[in-house]
Amino acid sequence: MKRPIWSSLILLAGISILTASNATAADTIYQYDGSSPLLGDVSGYTKTELTLKRGATDVKIPANEIERVRWEGEPPQLNIARNQEQNGNYAAALEEYKKAEGSASPNLKKSLQYMIARATARSAKSNPAQLDNAIKLLDDFVKANADHFSYYPAMKLLGESQLAKKDYVAANSAFGTVERSPWKDYQMDAKNMKARVLLAQGNTKGALAAFETVAKMDGKTPGELANKHAAQLGSAICLEKDGKPQDAIKVLDEIIKNVSSSQSSLLAEAYLKKGDCYQALGESKEALIAYLHVDVLFPSEPAVHAEALYHLSTLWGKVQKPERGNEARAVLQQQYPDSEWTQKATKS
Repeated sequence: MKRPIWSSLILLAGISILTASNATAADTIYQYDGSSPLLGDVSGYTKTELTLKRGATDVKIPANEIERVRWEGEPPQLNIARNQEQNGNYAAALEEYKKAEGSASPNLKKSLQYMIARATARSAKSNPAQLDNAIKLLDDFVKANADHFSYYPAMKLLGESQLAKKDYVAANSAFGTVERSPWKDYQMDAKNMKARVLLAQGNTKGALAAFETVAKMDGKTPGELANKHAAQLGSAICLEKDGKPQDAIKVLDEIIKNVSSSQSSLLAEAYLKKGDCYQALGESKEALIAYLHVDVLFPSEPAVHAEALYHLSTLWGKVQKPERGNEARAVLQQQYPDSEWTQKATKS
């Protein structure tokens, strides 16, 4: 029996769709440099590289170049969850990550373990009550996945969480592990974080020397240049703490002028510290403008945003606009109810 032409066309279309679906069913690697995603099958990885099989070719991708991996078969809502995390909506991201755990492939389960720990650690920056949980989740991940391509990023987050907890010995140990990674940008980052430990311990001179060492290092890649700017930011913080706010402002202005807009966390802190410097100089209007930059441009940086809102809640009154101060305090209390800055605002 001869099949009608329209029936044959439908069958061919169905075969084409299935073939296309199978052709695109693959793991996808996204890199920090913004190049086109790489599709293939991940055949293995270590803490320093990932191997992607593309036809008969094995492509080795250094772990420090991997922004994220989209595993074959992962639920589409995870892309939304990643965006939620990127935008600072950690509760929404965590909800989706945890939903996906039950039906995840082994590779995706490991990635989800890291993403849940990462989102928890980021959330803890504005909610110290979550620090213990963040430290446990990150510690569990690095102990169970010492050969995972997210090992070093997880170790850095662990150090940052321990630093926030004021466990300086543990923080230095974690940053020391990152410093022993094979990449210069990670090594520079770890040196900056060790300088932050010195700063937190009140050793401003030691911290300044450490930051200046990194700032003087050669930087060629985007990651290396970003860490040079982070070192300059650290130096500016040291100058402000050492009673030299005008010198600090000069450094901060250079950072703001030269840093890419994609480096939101660095820029947000630069504007925050600029506000601190102007407050130290008694220049309320200029401080207000600096903190407003954080509020308007970087609300997805919760720890810095919460601190800026606190300062705005007090500074608006000094320029005869107390109602704006009340608005800033209300946003602070609504968005960051567990932040130390909310508690300070409530007491003031």
